[in-house]
Amino acid sequence: MPATASTLTQGLRVGIIGGSIAGCTAAVELLRSGCEVTLLERTGDTLKDRGAGIGVPPSVMDTFIERDLVDADTPFFAGHAFTRIWRTETERRYGYLAWDQPANLALLNWGGLYRNLRKRVPDRVYRSGQRAVALHQQPDGTVRVELADGSTSTFDLVVCADGYTSLGRRTLFPDSALRYAGYVLWRGFLPEKELVESQPLESGVRCLGYPGGHGIFYFVPGLDGAVAPGKRLVNWGMYVPIATSALTDFLTDKDGHAHSGSLPPGGMPLATEAELKRRAHERLPDYYAEIVDKCQDTFAYAIYDCEVPAYNKGRICLVGDAGAFARPHTAAGALKGINDAIALGEALTTHSSLEAALSQWDTTRTDTNNDLVRFGNQLGRALVLEIPDWSQMDARSMEQWFTSIVTIKTEVLDPDRQSTDAARL
Repeated sequence: MPATASTLTQGLRVGIIGGSIAGCTAAVELLRSGCEVTLLERTGDTLKDRGAGIGVPPSVMDTFIERDLVDADTPFFAGHAFTRIWRTETERRYGYLAWDQPANLALLNWGGLYRNLRKRVPDRVYRSGQRAVALHQQPDGTVRVELADGSTSTFDLVVCADGYTSLGRRTLFPDSALRYAGYVLWRGFLPEKELVESQPLESGVRCLGYPGGHGIFYFVPGLDGAVAPGKRLVNWGMYVPIATSALTDFLTDKDGHAHSGSLPPGGMPLATEAELKRRAHERLPDYYAEIVDKCQDTFAYAIYDCEVPAYNKGRICLVGDAGAFARPHTAAGALKGINDAIALGEALTTHSSLEAALSQWDTTRTDTNNDLVRFGNQLGRALVLEIPDWSQMDARSMEQWFTSIVTIKTEVLDPDRQSTDAARL
């Protein structure tokens, strides 16, 4: 159930930096606990709908609904397997099916989840166009937030939900640097109506292995939430090795502007996109390569990871990707941020002092989320850096191989369940 107000939280002035999924969840949970919340988001009024997909265990969707974080009728698809496939000369169209790895997933649209959370944050709380540039711990225990326009605000607690390049992380732990994994994730999405056939994607997540990486393909609801056949989106991504020395060039857009960490939709040079599509045709079964080829304005981001020594220092906290940052193989970025926010709200309502609440919350989140980073590293080794030829394996040998490398168990949202279903992408 949602958090309720306590003596500690009633009137506690909380500043939240970042208004995406983690920030909105923190705002909702802390408002309900009685805090006075101000959310500072650097972008405009509405974050762009990325069209990307998220896979979560059904029990997590139940938790979202029970806590009134999403509507009960939020659209999603049920996925029952990670189907591991490899292109072969004899199976060029659909590929050799090596392993239907059991899974139990609710596949939903990132934009749908974000909109559910955003509408639960009152407009009086959500302040757009407010970019934080510095955080200052004050002698009286408060935190002063300095904004780009020169104004400042003072809070009893600051929650940094400002993503993987977090100002909060850089302020608290400047030695906790992002580590580049040696590859990027190239992404796109395609309206289902442009498919020749839909049946190969109906059962769950299709995972296409190839030398140097793998690709993922699955249905998510359309941008308007439509789930009817013909109205869905195909969400896909391909992991592509890019040497550290070549990363800056790769992340330079068609106008010559060098980006830090990612290339936005529409920014990729046409020659780069054409070369990536050529590689897709060499590596993927034809059905999936044709999906990639039809996509326009594809985008990409470099894969990083980062562990942190703690989740708070003084009255500054980290949530979501602002804290420990795991590779997207874990498919747990959104879940981690939501979990961090829920746990923070519950800690504040069950302790009599702010210091005790933050200490307990810090210990739990640091251990859990650093484990998730290590889990992502193991998945990166298994699925990209040291991926074997799946066409030479059957389901039994693939399961033995996978479990020999991926040994860390991780709890995503429900502490009573080992939720690794969503973490095999």
